[in-house]
Amino acid sequence: MDPQHPNRRVPEQPIGDASEHVVNRNLVVAALGRLTQEHRDVLRECYFRGSSVAQAAHALGIAPGTVKSRTYYALRALLLAIEELRDLE
Repeated sequence: MDPQHPNRRVPEQPIGDASEHVVNRNLVVAALGRLTQEHRDVLRECYFRGSSVAQAAHALGIAPGTVKSRTYYALRALLLAIEELRDLE
């Protein structure tokens, strides 16, 4: 707890410096570049724009079930790309 603000919690781990955030951001951007356009589109709609499945389906002109499956496979591909890029560092 923060003694001056008893209702505010102090993080258990120190917050990293800004350079770590930039490195992580650059890594994600590079990994996104390795995805197919369809995967990037569905992630942009669902995560960056915050669209619901129905909204993303409408925006992309695909069925809601396709949004769900593409999102699943896009996230798997993104994780794999991040791991591969980390191994190159």
